[in-house]
Amino acid sequence: MPTAPLGTFSYIVKGGDTLFAIARRYNTTVSNIVAFNPISKQDTIYPGEVLIIPQSPPEAIIYTIRPGDSLHSIARKYGTQVDTIVEFNYLENPNLIYTGQQLVVPTSLR
Repeated sequence: MPTAPLGTFSYIVKGGDTLFAIARRYNTTVSNIVAFNPISKQDTIYPGEVLIIPQSPPEAIIYTIRPGDSLHSIARKYGTQVDTIVEFNYLENPNLIYTGQQLVVPTSLR
């Protein structure tokens, strides 16, 4: 699992929690939560389980990739750098993004 350059915190799963709901609550993505936790199935978490949640800056948004998007066009749209998006999303290959994928996009860091 990657280290967390932006910091992390522990979260105890409660009954009814889903990864999507937790990600939304803490302004991150399911992919980022999965990257920090030994989760075998993205939809299988249990009450009492402790998850490591990577922190996103308060100035970040969650962006859903649309057809024709590139990291360059997203970075330009939100006034940030491609490298920053790659770092915040722990992308191993920045050339492999897909429609529907969600990214944390910092909007005021350069």
